Amino acid sequence: MVDTVTRPRAGRSASEVEPRRADRRERRPRRPRRRPVDVASTVLLSVVGLVGAICLLWLAVSTVLGLSLVVVLTGSMSPTVPAGGAVVTRAIAAADVRPGDVVTVPRPGFEVPVTHRVVSTTTVPGDSAARSLVLRGDANDTDDRDPYVVRDARIVVASAPGLGFVLTTMSTPPARGLAVAVVGAAVVLAFWPTRRGGVRRG
Repeated sequence: MVDTVTRPRAGRSASEVEPRRADRRERRPRRPRRRPVDVASTVLLSVVGLVGAICLLWLAVSTVLGLSLVVVLTGSMSPTVPAGGAVVTRAIAAADVRPGDVVTVPRPGFEVPVTHRVVSTTTVPGDSAARSLVLRGDANDTDDRDPYVVRDARIVVASAPGLGFVLTTMSTPPARGLAVAVVGAAVVLAFWPTRRGGVRRG
């Protein structure tokens, strides 16, 4: 029988360990710093993509449900809908309108419709589908001067304060020009070559 002796493994010296640790640190890939143009393009493309998605979603929903946006220019419906707000409306038969509803109806002699709350409704002799609507703004002390005789109306289903100002501003020529410039810049940045010579992909 042969006796064996187990010798403890000698520990590595500090001079052997430190170079290996240094080599590992040098081998770790360094994350390249993003250039300002890269950050700007990412933010711009994200904003343009988000706005585009919201517009497409609204287009689809409004088409399916028959919704439309109406800008409220005055404060006659404050505080429910302050001046500069916007309301989402849906078509409804005049026979289905009830007191307390907020509706948008044409105003005789004006291009802009009126959006007020219904005070009362009465039938119109000789026209079973028509109704005579008495309206009043929430901020007004008296009813509108004349009733509105309509066969259909648009009932308000939602409102957003300040959205009317945004929509009005976006419809101006300077805002449209700015929107075209922003979209153009987004397209240019999307195809701007990266450091490695490739094309940036969103």
